Amino acid sequence: MAQVSEVAERIYEIKPGGKEIENFPLCTVYLIVDDNTALVEVGCSVQLPDILEAVDKLGYDIKKLSYIIPTHVHPDHAGGAGLLVRQLPQARVVAYTRAAKVLADPSILERLMQGFMRVYGDDAQERFGEMVPIAEERFVLVADGESIPLGERELKVIHTPGHDPNHLCFLDTKSRGLFCGDALGGYFSEVEVSVPSSAPGSDPIITLQSIEKLQELNPAILFFSHGGNTREVTRIMRMLADNNRQCTDIALNALKAGMDMAEIANSLADVLVKGSKLTREDYLAASPYFVPATVEGYRQYFNKKKI
Repeated sequence: MAQVSEVAERIYEIKPGGKEIENFPLCTVYLIVDDNTALVEVGCSVQLPDILEAVDKLGYDIKKLSYIIPTHVHPDHAGGAGLLVRQLPQARVVAYTRAAKVLADPSILERLMQGFMRVYGDDAQERFGEMVPIAEERFVLVADGESIPLGERELKVIHTPGHDPNHLCFLDTKSRGLFCGDALGGYFSEVEVSVPSSAPGSDPIITLQSIEKLQELNPAILFFSHGGNTREVTRIMRMLADNNRQCTDIALNALKAGMDMAEIANSLADVLVKGSKLTREDYLAASPYFVPATVEGYRQYFNKKKI
């Protein structure tokens, strides 16, 4: 059963509630209730029953949902969008133009899931659920600087490539809350620990540029898709930028030195647990996805750049 809490006026955080897939952190989803109501992130398909139950317990009719807003196309963020939109004839899916092309094309979705399976195992589709294509007419295409009107508030669109080339963040004009997807990485306030933005296909240099862009917005709240929310914005954003910068340098030097994935993960974890409530061993044990996804992301990037 999902954990639901109101984290800003008429913004409800829907967390997986301890339900994980072999310690993979499922996506935190946010329901924004207004004249036009939006669901920011949808998670993977296996999360949909819990999300629908949570929305129902809030007393809201999911069939009145106006917008489904995944921050990017990765299966743990947008995996359930296709199945959900089929149940909701009024809802539109908000996406960057190139992201919409991915989510509409079954052949691209198949390749996307194959990449997910290479990182998380051959049974990844079975564990996370299928991704089904979304008809092109169901999209609302947005670009950097545009806004999505909801009623008393708007969501300002910020293009934040790095983790994914088509990644978007959204700034709520009423709460000044930033729905940051994976642009900053993940942050788990209960243990004060972060996860870098690196993943297969990511660009750590562009990630840092996107983090700087988000810092300039001076948001009042950070709504993380992996983790929860925090109002310690200045400190946390500075920490996440520093962690991403340090991890990129460490990964490059470690790869040049011929270190294996486990050794690199140990070195990165030493940075990430500083000031947290976890030891390196606790961090790695709680985050087995960290080794294949984060380290592989750095390896692919530096190989591509021939550094």
